[in-house]
Amino acid sequence: MPYFFWSQEPILKAIATKNNLSIGEPTIISLGIDIPANETVDTVSFQLSYNDTLGNNWELWSKSEIKKNIFQNEDGSYINHYEQEFTIANFDTGSYELPPAIAIVGNKEYLSDPLQFTIQFVDVENENKIKPIKPIKKVTIQWWEYVLFYLKKLWPWLVGLTFIIIGIYLLVKKLNKRTIKKLDEPSIPIEVLLLKKLEILESKKYWENGKYKKYYSGISEILWKFLSHRYGVKTFEKTSAEILDSLKWTEIPTNYNKEIQRFFEISDGVKFAKLYPLEKDNIQAIKMTRSLIESQRTDLIEKEEIPIEKT
Repeated sequence: MPYFFWSQEPILKAIATKNNLSIGEPTIISLGIDIPANETVDTVSFQLSYNDTLGNNWELWSKSEIKKNIFQNEDGSYINHYEQEFTIANFDTGSYELPPAIAIVGNKEYLSDPLQFTIQFVDVENENKIKPIKPIKKVTIQWWEYVLFYLKKLWPWLVGLTFIIIGIYLLVKKLNKRTIKKLDEPSIPIEVLLLKKLEILESKKYWENGKYKKYYSGISEILWKFLSHRYGVKTFEKTSAEILDSLKWTEIPTNYNKEIQRFFEISDGVKFAKLYPLEKDNIQAIKMTRSLIESQRTDLIEKEEIPIEKT
């Protein structure tokens, strides 16, 4: 009969990893309770205190999840073991008793035995309180290490600068090629071009069709270009009188001065006074211009050769 009325009462055990502590040194308290497997348990929880704080300057740093495992005791019965760990620390010296911990199994509470702790200062050795400073270690940096450092740091700028230099070099080389090619190519003398323009102007028969202004404007442009090229006379935006005055100081043959003056008088009359020139004046205008260019063209003037005396 006593065997049937006797039952295993769960016992809550509290075990600390360390009971003699230094100030602020943590210790882990493990709470464990064994419950027969044939008993129905809804919930199991653990507490170190009924209050929110532990008192006596104890601090709760952390707690683990509740772990559960099943084992078989000596009687062959299966037991459910529940366990949870709490990390606590104290920052005051003295001897303290941690009150019994609590395990709540369903609607029942179980208490553990209290735990005793001793908190003390950390023992400090009197000898060698101040340790000697280690000597400064000399580090030798090679020149190539500096180069690698700056290459790693400045490589985008160096790459960009390299492309710019290569681009400038290729551009200058290309421009030089164009200049050399241009110099090598034989240029057509300006006198030839002006004579060709006179020929084209004459073929269009402007004055024969009553287009006197266009005819004399074309001849004037050709004459101005030749005078500027051959004698260095500035004709751009100059009046006829200013051009004639500048010709006095040139080497132009004197017989052309009167003819050019006569041409400017007729040309200005046609342009500004709507003058209708005579046929002979129209023919003489282009004839005089062609004669001046052909007789004074610089491309056909031969340099006098200096004879070399034989010794």
